[in-house]
Amino acid sequence: MAYYKKLKADLAGAASAGIITPEQADRVWERAYSGRAFASFKAVHWIAAASGLFIAMGVILIAAHNWDKIGAIAKMGAFLLLFAGAAEASIRFEEKPAAAIPLETLWFFMPVLGIGLYAQIFNLSGDPVKPYLAWAALSAPLALLSKRPLAAYLCSVLLFAALYWGTLGAQSILSLTIHYNQSAQPLWHWALALGVLAAGFALYPGKKLDKPLGAGAVWLFFMLVADTAIKVRSEALVLLAGMSLAVLWLEWDDGDENGKAGTPLTLWVGAVYAMTFFWHYRPDSYNVFGHTDTPAGAVVTWAVFAAAAATLALRKQHVLPEGRLEDYLAKGLLGLSMLCAFLLFDANTGSAKMLAVLANLILAAFGTGCIISGAKNSDEKLINRGVAVITLTAVTRFVDIFGGLLKSGLAFIATGLAFAALAYFINRGRKALIESVKK
Repeated sequence: MAYYKKLKADLAGAASAGIITPEQADRVWERAYSGRAFASFKAVHWIAAASGLFIAMGVILIAAHNWDKIGAIAKMGAFLLLFAGAAEASIRFEEKPAAAIPLETLWFFMPVLGIGLYAQIFNLSGDPVKPYLAWAALSAPLALLSKRPLAAYLCSVLLFAALYWGTLGAQSILSLTIHYNQSAQPLWHWALALGVLAAGFALYPGKKLDKPLGAGAVWLFFMLVADTAIKVRSEALVLLAGMSLAVLWLEWDDGDENGKAGTPLTLWVGAVYAMTFFWHYRPDSYNVFGHTDTPAGAVVTWAVFAAAAATLALRKQHVLPEGRLEDYLAKGLLGLSMLCAFLLFDANTGSAKMLAVLANLILAAFGTGCIISGAKNSDEKLINRGVAVITLTAVTRFVDIFGGLLKSGLAFIATGLAFAALAYFINRGRKALIESVKK
């Protein structure tokens, strides 16, 4: 929101200075602000959406109270009339958000009520995921046709939730995991799961697809580490897949309003930070599952790595502000983070320690790059990010190296005093940098 407030103020200033007309300023503002998924939603609209949900809950409670007095045909007939009425009313009042939003909310949640009603009347049971897929299918027209993004967002979330639950579950038409002595799940399960994934992408509102992209990347990683037909178990392939997916998400994410990466960058930094703990790696203690990689899993992992490498070469980086030095540094660090996984092929204690050292160097270089770039671009948040990464890395490595010496009260006191001094000098340096960029 800070970006849009600043943009509005800048446009108003440009209009006052006569650079552009007030009408042009309003049109630019409307175009920029309408790109947000929930740009048209204000507090009154969220209240209206809540009212629709409460109306749906009220209908359920009234029906439940008089359930035994209503016949099966009357129950289904009443539901269908209510469903059709909510749909018709939401279409008629489409231009009046205060009425249309609660009606659309009611319309969206009514299919699952009808499915549950039908199953209860006729004592049906079976696949737990089917009702939710049917709910998404019945709500898809509303998500596609509504002028507001709420239904599309809810439908996309519903599809991703069904995808995760169904593919990781034991018994559903989306199941992809292999349990006990089961054989591999049929190929049509994979086709349906990929269809649900594609539908979640297609229905997500707005132009930015960073959230569904991240959800898809995390889902694929789960499929690789779970007991599926594409499972991988060796540490090298698991790390290669995880880092490659993190880089893919980071590179394809367009960032926030200022083009800066958010969640994907945090995930990548976290993954690199996790690699620093390979300093304690012991092959015999970590290889508890055995090297039972499936051929399909290996193929998928190498394909993801190739896609990440190609993306890294062809797309702009979103790790640091644009600049020739920043581009080289960011792309080099992202590429090196993936290549670190190669040190785990036929890993031993020495190569694992080298991996940990490289991960520490990546974090140090990234933090330094953030500080330098933040000072150059007068970006206080970037400076703080760099200081935070370097501080976290330094403190963790101190504990790794000297933690074994903390065997007495005096040692803990000395360590606490050292950390306090470190915090003091780091904070002074951070403030000095921020003050310098403000001048």
